Amino acid sequence: MADVLQHWVNLFRAKVHSLSASSPSEAEQHLRTLAEKTRLVSALVRAGLPPRSAAEHAELAFEELSRAQPSTPEAFLGDVWNFALTTGAAPAAVLEVCGQALSEAAENARQARVHLAGPQAATRLVMVLPLLALAGGVLAGYDPLKFLLGSLPGWCVLFFAAGMVFLSHRWSQRMLTRAQRWNWSRGMAAEVMALSLTAGQSLSHARRWASEVAEQYSTHAEISCAELAQCDRFVHLASHTGVALSSLLRAQAHLERNAAREEAQMRVEKLSVQLMIPLGVCVLPAFIAVGVLPLVASVISSTALNS
Repeated sequence: MADVLQHWVNLFRAKVHSLSASSPSEAEQHLRTLAEKTRLVSALVRAGLPPRSAAEHAELAFEELSRAQPSTPEAFLGDVWNFALTTGAAPAAVLEVCGQALSEAAENARQARVHLAGPQAATRLVMVLPLLALAGGVLAGYDPLKFLLGSLPGWCVLFFAAGMVFLSHRWSQRMLTRAQRWNWSRGMAAEVMALSLTAGQSLSHARRWASEVAEQYSTHAEISCAELAQCDRFVHLASHTGVALSSLLRAQAHLERNAAREEAQMRVEKLSVQLMIPLGVCVLPAFIAVGVLPLVASVISSTALNS
């Protein structure tokens, strides 16, 4: 008996933990792993290993990354690796910048996930309110199950409540999915333009590569166009003032990633309010249908029998 009780206690603790903190998504974990391996390759190259040997020790096959599915972080990293090998740019410096950029993108995804844990837990807990109301009626000495399972109106109420809960679940999941969207490539166009200029490439070549990265990897056309326009403004500023263009572009890339994190936090803040809509429209009627109507019917039937 003690073993069975301990088993249920462990299950309850696991459920509470799952409600209090959501686990990292597969995309976030993979992005963080890529960043760690990329930084390890950079450190090994700085220590004196050849680039290909360093990649083997870090278990990062850049040749396979170059053939990865388009518009993915792996394909982007493969393109940057090929750029470093073909242009003679210092692989350690190039990979260090890429590792930092990928790490910041993974951190943005983590913060969005952490801020979503609260709304997700509230949604899951409210979804079980109809069942709790039904159990409360049974504990109070009434028989709501007789009404729900033993009459045609009860079955209609039961199907209505189940449909409303299902609708609320799908509605809430769509909101959560929309709030979890994030653009890992935000700021990468300015980053690769700075890399190209640092490697000694011409301004036209660097600008063309930035356009290709923005077109291939960005998921928001308006944001990528605005980022490229800012790069052009920095080119104009650098040509008139003589400041280092690569430093301006790297600062712009960092600002873009910070903006992506702030936008994700704003979406989550809005979500905490928007989630009240499906809960009020769907879960509340289901709670009334399952938790109140059967109790009223049970009270009326017991009163009629006593009279």
